[in-house]
Amino acid sequence: MLTLPMPFRLEHVNVYAVVKNGHVSLIDTGPNLPEAFPTLERLLGEIGKKVSDVAEIFVTHFHADHCGLAGTIQGISGAAVYMEEKDYRRTRTDMEAVLGLMESFFTANGMPAEVFEMLAKAFRMFRHATVPFTVDRFLVPGERTSIGGEPLEVIGSAGHTTGQLTYFLRQRGLLFSGDHVLPHITPNLSPDITNLGFHPLSSFIASLESIADLPADMVYPAHGSPFKNLKARVEEIKAHHEERKMLMLKSVSAGPKSAYDISGDIFGKDLAEFDKFLALNETYVHLVELEAESLVKCRRVNGIDLYST
Repeated sequence: MLTLPMPFRLEHVNVYAVVKNGHVSLIDTGPNLPEAFPTLERLLGEIGKKVSDVAEIFVTHFHADHCGLAGTIQGISGAAVYMEEKDYRRTRTDMEAVLGLMESFFTANGMPAEVFEMLAKAFRMFRHATVPFTVDRFLVPGERTSIGGEPLEVIGSAGHTTGQLTYFLRQRGLLFSGDHVLPHITPNLSPDITNLGFHPLSSFIASLESIADLPADMVYPAHGSPFKNLKARVEEIKAHHEERKMLMLKSVSAGPKSAYDISGDIFGKDLAEFDKFLALNETYVHLVELEAESLVKCRRVNGIDLYST
């Protein structure tokens, strides 16, 4: 486990190295941000390896803290990169096009213009956190491949992103869970701005249930420390989201509100702009499920989507 620093509240991301016959296989890479690459070089050096020894990279999902250095490593070592196709396409999406979709979406969900402007500025500053890379083969959920010569199961774990993957070394009982299952927090669930038909919460719960009974002796997450008892953690996360849905329903019952206003009721109104973005995302994906269950309804009034019971 190679723990790299990040300048955010999470403070770190875990990258995993499988070493066999002199070659290194990485699971995720960390972001292209100050201190991440030098730390990766130093930690590889502590196990007697160099970046040039990296032969392959298995990416869990497209967020910069998981694949941001893939292009840098690939340029040095020629490493093959493997990930899910939809998530890879997101790494190639034009930033301004995405921001245009985001502005329409967040405006309709009640986010004030000044909040979105600050958010857009942050995203533009972050655009270089992923160095472009090429994928040698797209992985498909359910397939079996190998890492370091050992059988590796590729598990579809949609929710946090549309195409997130987790990786299971069944012979060793090791699950590399990316951002899918974390020991102390839950991953932020966000709408896929390029595909609003994707339901993050229901996909996330289904993905959790699909891995709950895996014979995993240890879970290696992207954030936090490795942990045991996967099934118990899955049940905790499911209960957390059910509780959050009920909080959303309580807020909506007070009268028609935008997702932005409901997020203020749940998470508080005195938040930094990026936290307001995360809060709105979480709120929206829960409202989508409540609407699918016919517990809330949504109608557009003067360009704003309002939710009511």
